Amino acid sequence: MSVLQIGAGGVGWVIAHKCAQNNDVFGDITIASRTLSKCEKIITSIKGRNNLKDTSKTITAQVINADDIDALVALIKQVQPDLVINAGPPWVNVAIMEACVQTKTAYLDTSVATDLCSPGQQVPEAYDPQWAFADRFKEAGITGILGAGFDPGVVSVFATYAHKHLFDEIDSIDVMDVNAGDHGQKFATNFDPETNMLEIQGDSFYYENGEWNQVPCHSRMMEFDFPVVGKQKVYSMAHDEVRSMAEFIPAKRIEFWMGFSDSYLNFFNVMRTIGLLDTKPVTTCDGITVEPLKVLKAILPDPTSLAPGYTGKTCIGTWLRGKKDGVAKSIFIYNICDHKESYNEVEHQAISYTTGVPAITAALLYFQGKWSDKGLYNVEQLNPDHFLALMPKIGLSWEILELTA
Repeated sequence: MSVLQIGAGGVGWVIAHKCAQNNDVFGDITIASRTLSKCEKIITSIKGRNNLKDTSKTITAQVINADDIDALVALIKQVQPDLVINAGPPWVNVAIMEACVQTKTAYLDTSVATDLCSPGQQVPEAYDPQWAFADRFKEAGITGILGAGFDPGVVSVFATYAHKHLFDEIDSIDVMDVNAGDHGQKFATNFDPETNMLEIQGDSFYYENGEWNQVPCHSRMMEFDFPVVGKQKVYSMAHDEVRSMAEFIPAKRIEFWMGFSDSYLNFFNVMRTIGLLDTKPVTTCDGITVEPLKVLKAILPDPTSLAPGYTGKTCIGTWLRGKKDGVAKSIFIYNICDHKESYNEVEHQAISYTTGVPAITAALLYFQGKWSDKGLYNVEQLNPDHFLALMPKIGLSWEILELTA
């Protein structure tokens, strides 16, 4: 057995550690990225933490441009993996899926091929470029698992589990994501700044009564009393899993909410106002053409560098309201993850940890033959019981909190 991991950012860091911890199943591991040193740094960390379970298995690094389909095909043919785990940025998903179809190799990712701001790539169209591969995956006789991170990912598994076991009818699904941790920086992003800034500046889309509603970012806010981390302000945002849940889970309203501090939003609003979040090239007085957002990315701390001093916890979950046996019901299914504990185990913070663990949970279910039907699937289409039974063993627990209906 062997796996090929593409991507060596924060999420890729955790995925690689968790692959190594389970390499008695995954076999030989290849980590590929544009930057070889990033892959090598992860491998050094894995060995330094003694996270290579079976030391007879190999873990190696390769260079790859994930935008280059021909290069991807050549790498997959060289490595001959049983599964490709895509831990790269969302915009490489389609290229990697194409390479997997051409080589008839199983595929898994944690994000959606959209920047959430471009016309035709908003939440009502999210997944369309990847769902277009459905027939080809089936014809190739391979498995594809989409959105197997936390959000998208686990939050949808929570909703699927609740639909299967806890509700007869669902009135609303609210995905709630808050990071109550502290990285010690005045302003920084917890994952790739370019992806992060594109994600949070787009209009919010939420699904209600069979229609999509669009409102400006951060214009819908509520306060929610989270377990462990307490009351937090959360804001409605466009997010990938709203589309897939609307497609596969019957609910009257579906919406995604994320927590932001007042300080974070002040920085964000200033940067957006002066154009630092723009992707359109500008020319400096020296005649140099640059994209403002890429300049900001170069200035901000590398998210990987935040991990050593990170403290506090995240709380991410799914709040469902509806009826069971004719009685009103309200529950919050959630996970708490501690930044410091994540670092002690895999030398990274909880934001990446909560995405990497679900990806490996899904990958293990693929190798176990439980999530391995031929074709292309979102996690909402797969058995949630298998996933929620295994995920705590890989590193993330979950709880159900009964709320006042």
